[in-house]
Amino acid sequence: MSLETLQELDRETRRLFIAGSKLARGDLRLTKLLPSVRKLGEASPVFARVAQAVEQTLEAGQEEADMRLLDLSALLNSILYTQGRTDVPGEVAALEGTDTFDYAMQPYRKLKPVIEALTVKGQGRMEVLRQACEEGAIRDYRLLLPAVAALEDSYAEIPEIAEEKIIPGFGQAALPALLRAFRPDGGKGDSRRLRLIHGMQGEAAKPLLLRTAEEGSPEVRATAIELLGSYADQESFLLAQAGEKRKEIRRAALLALANVGTPAASERIYKALVSKDRELAVEPIRMSADADLIRHALAYAKTVNRELTEEEAKKEEAWAPVQAVLDALGDRRFAESTELLKELFSNPLFAAHAPYWLQRTAGEHLKDDVGQDARSFAIALADNNRGRYLELSLYAAMRSLTPAEVYERFSKYKLTGKRKALAESMQMLLPTIADHLMREEPEESIPALDPRWLELFIEQDELEVVTRLANEFDKRTERYLLDKCEAKPDFTEDVIAHALLALFKIGSKQAPDMLLHVLETGKRRTIYYLYPQQRLLLGLLPGSYADRLEQYIEKLHYPSVREQVQEIVQELRAKPQEASGGGKGIMEWIKQRMS
Repeated sequence: MSLETLQELDRETRRLFIAGSKLARGDLRLTKLLPSVRKLGEASPVFARVAQAVEQTLEAGQEEADMRLLDLSALLNSILYTQGRTDVPGEVAALEGTDTFDYAMQPYRKLKPVIEALTVKGQGRMEVLRQACEEGAIRDYRLLLPAVAALEDSYAEIPEIAEEKIIPGFGQAALPALLRAFRPDGGKGDSRRLRLIHGMQGEAAKPLLLRTAEEGSPEVRATAIELLGSYADQESFLLAQAGEKRKEIRRAALLALANVGTPAASERIYKALVSKDRELAVEPIRMSADADLIRHALAYAKTVNRELTEEEAKKEEAWAPVQAVLDALGDRRFAESTELLKELFSNPLFAAHAPYWLQRTAGEHLKDDVGQDARSFAIALADNNRGRYLELSLYAAMRSLTPAEVYERFSKYKLTGKRKALAESMQMLLPTIADHLMREEPEESIPALDPRWLELFIEQDELEVVTRLANEFDKRTERYLLDKCEAKPDFTEDVIAHALLALFKIGSKQAPDMLLHVLETGKRRTIYYLYPQQRLLLGLLPGSYADRLEQYIEKLHYPSVREQVQEIVQELRAKPQEASGGGKGIMEWIKQRMS
């Protein structure tokens, strides 16, 4: 009790040092503490001396207030330093694991921010931990206990970096701390500890896994069951767990059975696929190395597709088994998977009623199937279902036929009801110029195309497609792009920005003037934000256009956009004038324009 009173008195003394010693006279807080200090003085002369010092401070005039406050502070500090305790209750014991851990001792000032990032809530913690990992500052035994505790942090990225980067760096030295902290009835943090313990102990952790799988909380049980998939001798136990009432336990058991890989394990996963647990079976099938399991799944999907009636096909859930099998297929390819895709796209009920997400998934699988049978089938789809699958067909044709053959095969649709679908398909398959500039994709990633396509889409007035096809300079393409920009000078419209980029790409000498014309006479002069492709366009201007662009800044409404354009003006002034010229590979063209 005496120490608490003295410590409170010390705090008030510090407050007066900050506020000013002249305010100590008659201070209400010191006055309030004085009776308690006098009472202490009845039992000890030294406390009586403290009470006297407080009285003198409260009564001191302005000339002596500072000296009285200093005397009181010095007396308090001398007592507190001699009366305080620094020991910690408990027995002293050696830290387990330190005898096997080789590390270089680091200054505490370097470790303190890392310890705080692991133990104290607040912003910027991940950046501190990432930097510490990069610099190797995490290999210090003083970080082990904070890292083990951080496995329970509510901010998901902190436990992840502790589990994946920090604790593994301690190796076997971390095992005692993990075992002490692990609670089978815990939550996510204990699941992470169990994974780390198993990673360090291997098969020696099996008794702990079995005990936890029986007695732990649902979350930790699920982790233990999934880890038991590393041991084939646990097949019967895992088969039993696959029938548990809790969904998370069944899911963990199926994932474990995928690792076991025995015929009985595969059979149980297949049973889940054809039951209410269909969604739980997708990941185990994708993980499984049993090719027969995926073949059985493909056969099941074929059966569902064949047996659906028109009334059933109208219900979205009726197609769920097919979606599950395609999701489980992953990037594996079998003759049976090609057969399934062919049957799906040949089924009029699939085209008429299957959900969009399923048709999209099936389309991606057909695109990825590089077999000649699949490619030939995809090309033939163009004539079916009113152009619904034209994009798929065109994609396959671009990768199977010569450019001339693709043109001869698909250009016929310009005179049919599939004309619009043809333009939309070509637009979907060809990246914009901005995509190439900002992602730095090589020109070779675009399939070679017959030059007649450009003429066709100019005739059909498909501006977006023309901007993606334009590559070499020719007057007709230049005139078409210039006319479109002149007709709708709107810098905020994506298609106009693409047209301007195409003019620069083909080397049009009128491209810089047209860009400034669109800016200066545009229908919409209020630009709320400068998007990457717009910034890219302005950066393509020759250096001699810096002054004209700077004049345009005065018309801009938002300060943030003005600052962005001003930065571009400075960049233009720093680069030489550029000559116009096209016909270069796109990456060479980028380097020429952006240097």
